[in-house]
Amino acid sequence: MVGALYALACATIRDFKALLCVFMRPLIRSISIIFFSLALSACSSLQIAYNYAPNYLAYKLNVYLNLTETQKSALDQELLKFVDWHTQLILPEYTQRLESWRDRVDSTRPYSASEVLEIQQQVEQALQVIGVQASAQLASIAVTLTPKQQERLRAQFESDNKDYADEYLKNPESEATRKNNHKRSIKRFEDWLGSLTRDQEKLLTDLSDKRAKVFVAWNDERKLRQQALLDTLEQQRGKEPQQAELVLAAYLSSLSNYREPTLAEQKVKLRQEWAEVTAQILNSLTSGQKTYLKKQLTGYAKDFASLTPKQLAQNSSESSRQR
Repeated sequence: MVGALYALACATIRDFKALLCVFMRPLIRSISIIFFSLALSACSSLQIAYNYAPNYLAYKLNVYLNLTETQKSALDQELLKFVDWHTQLILPEYTQRLESWRDRVDSTRPYSASEVLEIQQQVEQALQVIGVQASAQLASIAVTLTPKQQERLRAQFESDNKDYADEYLKNPESEATRKNNHKRSIKRFEDWLGSLTRDQEKLLTDLSDKRAKVFVAWNDERKLRQQALLDTLEQQRGKEPQQAELVLAAYLSSLSNYREPTLAEQKVKLRQEWAEVTAQILNSLTSGQKTYLKKQLTGYAKDFASLTPKQLAQNSSESSRQR
């Protein structure tokens, strides 16, 4: 569970500049933060942050593409439509899912690797739904991108890749890099569980060391996905939005698979290893960690429930009566 939650949220909170793809991937990843676990970003008000999300996303996309005024206006309208769809149809589902995960913590039934993978699948399916909607909203803008804007996007990708390589791939065999990777692995779980035990930390650091050899492959995967998006946008330039919508949706769907050969071959193995470690940690939770996890899940569930149109209307009505 914890690993799946992290996969959806925490990995993207650390650095918005690492948004992988501009029209689709950054939107999906940012929405993963803003619309599922934005509370982790230390915002003082989830509702304020949620309402500000369209402005932030528009700003980030403009940084990557230098949009024209016409494109900016169209993007603003589409993002507002997206938020309206998300608050009415998706947030209630998130609330229910978080509540079910919270209730599961109290069960005496042990977690299994297969259950963890099932939760991960639920997360991926949620992102697929968002991807389909994002494709519908953004296709009409994507087809208007000029060659100059697409070259700007390519340059932004290259800059991001350099930053990523400098941070995570420089001196990969050094002890400093090894400890940095340990710290990142532990932090992902501490966000949900609080302080870890030494045994739990060892499970994570051992897994991190075991995966160190595929870090370069992950970087190659980033580049392959970026190039696939660039090719997709170039091919759809000037085409009908309806066609572009289908192509963009297909691109997003493809992100659930790896393009890099080494990762593609090891996908099942890598996921199984991660799921087994996650299950072991969940089965070793202390009473304090269970309390911490339930508090986190309950808090997010309440926050998302408060943002649904029904609750917002009720709050507005109550406020009017008080005045």
